[in-house]
Amino acid sequence: MKIRSTGLALALLCFACGCRENQQAVSPALFPDGLAEDAQKTYSAHVGALNAAGEKLGNEIPPGCWAERIKALHPLKVYTHRANIVVVQRMNDGVEEGKYIDILISSYLPQTGDDGFVFSPNPTSGNTYQLGSGVFDFKRTVGK
Repeated sequence: MKIRSTGLALALLCFACGCRENQQAVSPALFPDGLAEDAQKTYSAHVGALNAAGEKLGNEIPPGCWAERIKALHPLKVYTHRANIVVVQRMNDGVEEGKYIDILISSYLPQTGDDGFVFSPNPTSGNTYQLGSGVFDFKRTVGK
């Protein structure tokens, strides 16, 4: 009986923590520069501001919601993509470039080719997803 209840407790803990298949365990060491943490703060501030105003969740995040490390990237704009954070640092002839930040609340794992994104480093190697720091450089063609 003890083994069964321990297994159930572990399963519930995994479910509550939002474990993802084929992903490395999350620890502060994975985010040494704090960028992913500030992306999470940015997302939370955006959701909080919209809830307070009684508005629906939109994709673009206004500068008033940006955390310090996001501001330090000097973004042209910041928006959500499947609950992850996209920081556009350059835009030229319909091509966006910048940082794509996988945040902990998102169940989406970035994949090159999805919605026009190309990630570097490529998060998929063979058939295995490599989280790394959760921060990727990206290029994306938009508006054409």
